[in-house]
Amino acid sequence: MDGIEYQVASHLMMAGKVNEGLDIVRACRDRYDGRVRNPFNEYECGHWYARAMSSYGLIQGLTGLRYDAVDQTLYVDSKVGDFTAFLSTQSGFGTVTFHEGKPVVKAAQGTIPVKRMVVSGKEI
Repeated sequence: MDGIEYQVASHLMMAGKVNEGLDIVRACRDRYDGRVRNPFNEYECGHWYARAMSSYGLIQGLTGLRYDAVDQTLYVDSKVGDFTAFLSTQSGFGTVTFHEGKPVVKAAQGTIPVKRMVVSGKEI
């Protein structure tokens, strides 16, 4: 039941247990490696079941990336150092690159207004 496994993995990562979370992700991905099962159809309770989309939580688990649209605040608390990750909001989507402690937002479509940035609990 990979949907539940991804949820547990992302929560472990958010709690600082990154290696344990990644062990769960590796076990899930090993089951869907393309040799035995379709790597693009992590099925449970029937094909194309949406619970596997909980894997999206792994982005937040590893990067601490969160966007508050009301306050227009971007939060980053990386568990992996520098990264580039996908960010989707109501008004647009794009990427956040985090390099040497500084996040940069790049909208691919629409807008992602950011007035404040908080990195590891400190406003920058």
